[in-house]
Amino acid sequence: MARIAAVAPPSLVAAPAHAGAVRASAPPVPSRADDDSLRDTAVDGAVHLDAAGHALADRDLRRLFDYFLARQGERSIAAIRDDVRAHLRDRLRLDDTAQAQLLAWFDLYVAAGQSIAAAQRTGDLRADAALARDLHQHYLGADLAQAWFGADDDYASYTAQRLALQHASNLSLAQRSERLDELDASLDSEELAGRHAATDFQIASAQSRDFDATGTAPDTRFEERAALWGDEAAMRLAALDRQEMLWTQRAADFALQREALFADTHISPAARDARLAVLLSRFSEPERRRLQALAQAGALPLH
Repeated sequence: MARIAAVAPPSLVAAPAHAGAVRASAPPVPSRADDDSLRDTAVDGAVHLDAAGHALADRDLRRLFDYFLARQGERSIAAIRDDVRAHLRDRLRLDDTAQAQLLAWFDLYVAAGQSIAAAQRTGDLRADAALARDLHQHYLGADLAQAWFGADDDYASYTAQRLALQHASNLSLAQRSERLDELDASLDSEELAGRHAATDFQIASAQSRDFDATGTAPDTRFEERAALWGDEAAMRLAALDRQEMLWTQRAADFALQREALFADTHISPAARDARLAVLLSRFSEPERRRLQALAQAGALPLH
């Protein structure tokens, strides 16, 4: 597949607008189109210019592109591109050079997005994260890819590595803990805290599912969790285990009684519905919604 080169020299691909830079913006205005999903919304994102009037490729510009691309499925890409051009020309009053640069970036952004959407996922998080990074760099070039997707790609790679280490059955608890520490050492403390907050829940959930599937004993669960997050977190997760166990038992009891009601050919539909209502009254409203969703999916727990 031929490489599509980025069209801007590195000096024009800056992340934040530097001192003296200008924000090309307009007061919030309704969307141009009156018959689509963006009707009565204000245009999101912005264009930043450096002191020489050159556009900067930053996250605000990506948000601007995403705002207009939200119309996909309602308008063609060509029509959306015309909307972007009109916004740059009529609302932001950018000169022809800046418009041409931004529209060229828009074209590359669309091509990258289409390639990501069409790519086949393997189910291997590390491989899929690497594929997304490669496609971003292929279509956008290194500078644009870093400006728009660098943080996202780093986050995806980091999350995949943490999950892979958690599931590395060939490593001992001590080895896993050491590898996780090495991975975290590559991040500064502020970035590390933000990423842990976002990934720990995913890892804990995946770990709990594995524990449930293998019937792991409570003492072993506590030991493995404490090795990753400490004793306090391990105790909180143990409490959640107990709550989930009680919920599963209550839901299984409900499923058994519900099944018996539907199997009883001597009961009228009205009487059956009344008895089901009594069974459901033993649960809170969120629990009832959860039960109904499980019943519709045929996924109620069994004894």
